[in-house]
Amino acid sequence: MDDDTLMAGRDTTGIERVGVCGAGLMGAGIAQVFASAGFDVVLFDVAPGAVAAAQEGIRIDLEQGVARGKVAPEVAAAALDRLHVAEQLSSLASCGLVIEAVAERLDVKQAVFRDLDAVCPAPTILATNTSTLSVTEIASVLAVPGRAAGLHFFNPAPRMRLVEIIPGYDTTEDTVAALYAIAARVGKTPVRVNESPGGIVSRLQLLVRNEAIRLLAEGVATAEDIDTAMKLGSGWPLGPLELSDLVGLDIHVNNSDSLAAEMGSDRYRPHPLARKVVRAGHLGRKTGRGFHRYDEDSDT
Repeated sequence: MDDDTLMAGRDTTGIERVGVCGAGLMGAGIAQVFASAGFDVVLFDVAPGAVAAAQEGIRIDLEQGVARGKVAPEVAAAALDRLHVAEQLSSLASCGLVIEAVAERLDVKQAVFRDLDAVCPAPTILATNTSTLSVTEIASVLAVPGRAAGLHFFNPAPRMRLVEIIPGYDTTEDTVAALYAIAARVGKTPVRVNESPGGIVSRLQLLVRNEAIRLLAEGVATAEDIDTAMKLGSGWPLGPLELSDLVGLDIHVNNSDSLAAEMGSDRYRPHPLARKVVRAGHLGRKTGRGFHRYDEDSDT
């Protein structure tokens, strides 16, 4: 039986339970998006304490939204009630959609997809949140690769309106249509990206962020002035160095290396200054220091 036969007849409006595999910054944000939109969410991570930390982060973010008048108290309470903890990957078998949001490494993502393939029935859509890797290669380990696609959210997922829907070579149009419908249900604007390393946004942003790091390394301007120039001169809500700090400089370096390898071009490689800052342990907001400082004495 071919992929199209297996995928045919799925009720694309019937998905009410969504699994998220990976409870880091992106996974937690994606879980919050779906829980806030009325989906039951099952969150899983192999790392001890990761899901509990994600739950607490989601609770704090929702409470802050309530305090700012951006989130109704009943919406926040309902979202937390819809968030469920999975202690085993097999708990995701009841989900109509499972989104993988683990480390940006092909071997790690393929291992997760193999495990999901063993526990999730064929109608379940398997999506990857990859920003730089090949959806086709990630999905190649599946018995039915047609049920997989890229569903790329942006950080912070609860506030960024865009999602990139990235079909792989074997992705069925049923799968793409379902993801478009789901994106609309969670209030996101989808764009379709024909598979290419980095999609649209990551490919462009990595170039700008690396060029901003180059400007800093060459002494053209300070980090503060580079970011101010891009915010006031180009309308960016965050400057490129602030954005690098938010993403995490270790992730920025890893994603740049991945894109350079995929594209076969050194222009995507991270600037040596980025590697040096990572080696110093200054990874951005999550460590309190990157190209800017985020400690208690800093206004940043």
